[in-house]
Amino acid sequence: MSSGRAEARAIPLIVLAVFAWGVGPLFVRGMDVSGTTTAFYRMWLGVPVMYLAARLWGEPLRWSSLRTSLVPGVLFGSSMMLGFEAVRQTSVAAATLIGQLTPAMLLLGLGRFVGERPDPRRLPFAVLAFGGLAVVVLTGADTAGSSLKGDLFALVNVLCFTVYFILLKRRRNAGVDSWTFLSGVFLVGAIVISPWCIATSDDIWAMGTHDYLFVTCMVFGPGVVGHGLITWATRHVPATTTSLLTLMSPVVSVVGAWLIYDQTLGAGTVVGAILVLGGLAGSVWDRRGSTVPEPV
Repeated sequence: MSSGRAEARAIPLIVLAVFAWGVGPLFVRGMDVSGTTTAFYRMWLGVPVMYLAARLWGEPLRWSSLRTSLVPGVLFGSSMMLGFEAVRQTSVAAATLIGQLTPAMLLLGLGRFVGERPDPRRLPFAVLAFGGLAVVVLTGADTAGSSLKGDLFALVNVLCFTVYFILLKRRRNAGVDSWTFLSGVFLVGAIVISPWCIATSDDIWAMGTHDYLFVTCMVFGPGVVGHGLITWATRHVPATTTSLLTLMSPVVSVVGAWLIYDQTLGAGTVVGAILVLGGLAGSVWDRRGSTVPEPV
């Protein structure tokens, strides 16, 4: 498959994956346990599922392939820990906005680490999408409770995830199987996150039936569909395009909270969502000049 055809095929799959990521917080909202407990079970339930996915659709996880997932897995687990800590110690708005800085870092030069040059034509659309995201988050979430410590957690979180994303792109460009990579990342990430979750959670053994149901939906939705499709697509789509499309995730979360949990959806949120979708459409409309390695 040519790189152009593969990229055209991957864009809708990324949109589906980002939608799956967006519904993840809705499952979390419906659970009766803490976020750290949710993270603990999501990671460990995801380990056998990703291992089975690698057996069915990729290559079995071996020690040699596990080594390629070691550093990304540590970053993935660390990002999850820091992300939960940020939400606990600062406002949801601040944590969400800072957590969406990966596309900006890639646009401003970090994309060179995966062989991509900044494309000035995308910058106005990226600014439009970032502006819309700010409107969505700031009008759809309580901005009270911000703290410098929590903001620093969120900043380190996005640094960990950005480095993880760059390593993911490099591994996929090198031909590492996506499901095998994810299988190793979830295993390493689960091991990394466990001591922190057990030490800080007072409800680690208090999961109810519906909690298990929701966390299972998270494993197969944001996990298999979200991370699975994103990991596959990074081989065929520029990292900047993929990361920009993830800006749609908070929009899905805010609209879903309005539909399911009757949270307020004001005019500002609607306008912000339109700006995000418009910016994303413009950023992926013309993708000429992006460096995407030809699959081998």
